[in-house]
Amino acid sequence: MIRKFEKKDLTQVLELCREVRQHHIDILNGYFTELNDTFEQMAFLESLESDNIIAFVAAENDNIIGYLLGEFKEAPYLVNPKVALVSNFGVSQNNRHKGIGRKLMDAFYKLCKENNIDEIRLGVYNQNTGAYRFYENYGFKPLEQKMVLDITNEKLARES
Repeated sequence: MIRKFEKKDLTQVLELCREVRQHHIDILNGYFTELNDTFEQMAFLESLESDNIIAFVAAENDNIIGYLLGEFKEAPYLVNPKVALVSNFGVSQNNRHKGIGRKLMDAFYKLCKENNIDEIRLGVYNQNTGAYRFYENYGFKPLEQKMVLDITNEKLARES
């Protein structure tokens, strides 16, 4: 069942955020730090007080098995300025490939349509091929490529 996040869900949602963060740490070879619960806790609790921050959970019995955290924003520099950003999205390892992610995204999509949002944006790491395929299958298209230059670990080609 997909429903709006409630305060009673916080402990389980934070556990799932840790699992998803560890998945990203593993995929990106330690790019991320361990989860600081305060950051996620503030965002999910803010969804209870703000009309622009949206949090959904996927619940099976009383267990939270997925979540989606998003935000509505105005982007006045765009032709279609009403944008929704998916900032945090995850499904527990044991429940992936069962349609849970699609149901969460469907609930968010429906809410976006009801609020006359023009587009939904999100970020996905290139190495996270499973998530990338999920988003493509849902209908997302690549829009931009973000690039990073790690100057702490690598000698630059131009220096040699």
